[in-house]
Amino acid sequence: MATKRVKKQIAAQQTPTEKAQAFWLAGLGAVSIAQKRGDALFTNLIGEGKDFQSRATKLAREIRIDTKAQVKGVLAPIKARARYETERAGEAVQQGVGVVLGKLGIPSKADIAELTTRVTALSRQLKASR
Repeated sequence: MATKRVKKQIAAQQTPTEKAQAFWLAGLGAVSIAQKRGDALFTNLIGEGKDFQSRATKLAREIRIDTKAQVKGVLAPIKARARYETERAGEAVQQGVGVVLGKLGIPSKADIAELTTRVTALSRQLKASR
């Protein structure tokens, strides 16, 4: 515990130049260690890189799947509501057009279908009575 206090006091008493010199020496020490352990360190870094890439890819895939599910969940009611409103608007337009065509004396599809059914029934009656 006393050693930590002494080190803190020494570090606090260093001038900016001394601190810069310490960083420089630390950097040189890192380079020296890297040179001594270069091959092993490089091999370990490659292994760590592959492991990190694998984890990052897995995480990205999971995030994509989760996001897709959340978006789907949010959009489902919106799509359903849009479909409902579109159908409702379409029915309103068809009704309005039907009213206008009726006022103009133009028969609707339902009117024509009904007439076709009646004509077919009358034709059968005529053929049966002969």
